Amino acid sequence: MYLRKATFADLSRITAIIEDAKAVLKARQINQWQAGEPNQTQFEDEIRQELCYVLMADQQVIGVASILATEDPSYAAITNGQWRPSFTPYFSIHRVALDSTVHGQHLGTQFLTLLVTAASLRGAHDLRIDTHPDNLAMQHVIQKVGFQYCGDIFIANDPSPKRYAYQLVLE
Repeated sequence: MYLRKATFADLSRITAIIEDAKAVLKARQINQWQAGEPNQTQFEDEIRQELCYVLMADQQVIGVASILATEDPSYAAITNGQWRPSFTPYFSIHRVALDSTVHGQHLGTQFLTLLVTAASLRGAHDLRIDTHPDNLAMQHVIQKVGFQYCGDIFIANDPSPKRYAYQLVLE
């Protein structure tokens, strides 16, 4: 199992994984990713900018995520807490999804650890991530990798906008 940058050849598989993840979230009654995003256009842009990564196992794409080095407007205002002080710009990890056929194999922790490593190799010292309050599985993975809950953020134009925000400061 390894992580690599996504290519346009991966786009159909990425889209399938995202649509599968949306269906899983809906089946679990988690109102996350149910309003059209993430979508193929976002991944096209992130592949073009070399920000999208895929998790590979047995020559197959089994996961997808993006690592952004630009400020996320949703992270500007945090309630019920605060971001830990950092002296470097932060990176954020978004749109993390695994193919549902590998759920239950504890690959989420390995995947997120690889994403943290990739961000670190790009110069990240401050990493941020968020997830829906009802997405307990993702909260578990985020915390297991070492991220700490910092407060709540709100996603604009989302029918269920509240997200739990986490941060990992690398030494």
